[in-house]
Amino acid sequence: MTGDSSARPRPERNERLRRAREALPSRLAPGEPLSRAELAEAVNDYLLETTGKRWALDAHHIAKWERGAVRWPTAAYRAALRAVLGAVDDAALGFRPRGSTGAARSRVPASTVDSIRVVSASFQSADRRVGGGTLYETVRHYFTTAVLPLVREEPRQAEVLSAAASVVELAGWMAHDSGGDVPAREHFHTAYRLAAAADDHALQAEVCASLSHLSTELGQPRSAADYALNGLTHTIGTGGTARLVARLHALHARALAAQGDRYGTERHLALAGEELAVRDEACGWIAPFDRASLASETTECWRSLGDLRRGERHAREAVGLRPPERVRSKALSLTSLAQVLFDAGRYDEAAAAGSTVLAEAPALSSARVHERLTGLANALLPHHRDPAVADFLAARATHPLRDSA
Repeated sequence: MTGDSSARPRPERNERLRRAREALPSRLAPGEPLSRAELAEAVNDYLLETTGKRWALDAHHIAKWERGAVRWPTAAYRAALRAVLGAVDDAALGFRPRGSTGAARSRVPASTVDSIRVVSASFQSADRRVGGGTLYETVRHYFTTAVLPLVREEPRQAEVLSAAASVVELAGWMAHDSGGDVPAREHFHTAYRLAAAADDHALQAEVCASLSHLSTELGQPRSAADYALNGLTHTIGTGGTARLVARLHALHARALAAQGDRYGTERHLALAGEELAVRDEACGWIAPFDRASLASETTECWRSLGDLRRGERHAREAVGLRPPERVRSKALSLTSLAQVLFDAGRYDEAAAAGSTVLAEAPALSSARVHERLTGLANALLPHHRDPAVADFLAARATHPLRDSA
């Protein structure tokens, strides 16, 4: 009589993955299909090229996946396998999350998801003009009362999960802009989990970018670099992500600059510029990233590395590229310019930049802008005899932005 182990059901073999591998020819044995070892090597090479990090996949891992012992490899490996094997999605390679038995029947209509997209876009537009301090509670209430019930109704409908992830990520940004970095991080992690449940790689990468930014702002550059790299692995083989890839490279550059890595900073800024030049149609729920955004990230890189000349050049570029309706973005670019000018000892010019923010953003409710202006005012106090500095300090003392946090 055999033991209990003989009664255990064998895992279902992953024939889709095996067939996809064997559909490619071996590079080492003419006439033979691609071996497991060759596939593992190709995946490792692809990930090294795209992330700059060495990976250790081997033939034994491939064998386990083909036997069905593991049905859901890590996101990086799934992305690389899709690219190497030319698969359109994870299901084409026989991969599915634990507990999944196939596609769920969609009950929430597409029109409902479209309405969430419209509402989200309107929140984003208003946020750029008036800041997150005004809108955070409104967005959080909308997520709780209008979006979350849909997730509970259809917890496996990908379109609903992606919509929910996007809205709660937006809430995270508004919390951050309101000075609430703890709830911001919680919202971002919730958004990542929802995007993962939707198997939405682009949106997972988008949330990784948000977490990378937040980590940098909190003085955690190593975490920021890790989040940026994780985001890049999610973009492998995912269409419509060129601008997101550019943003992730720029964020990685900022994290490296904060650690004093000049070579790595220049390399990732160059990669960001190359990706920004790629023309593709951005996939849904992805935040915009343009030349002004890249100039802003580049400013912070060179300021961290102490190259104030280049920092000033890119700061002025960012200010010049920001349209008037992007009130908060322009205010942040101006405060970055002011910080660079202060570091260079040009106190009157730094004060003038700060005064421009006060004049152009009277209704902006942004803790980030408020904190930067407060820091600038405190730093300029010893130079209060300078007329431009005196004007800025006087305007700052009576400006509505002083209470925006």
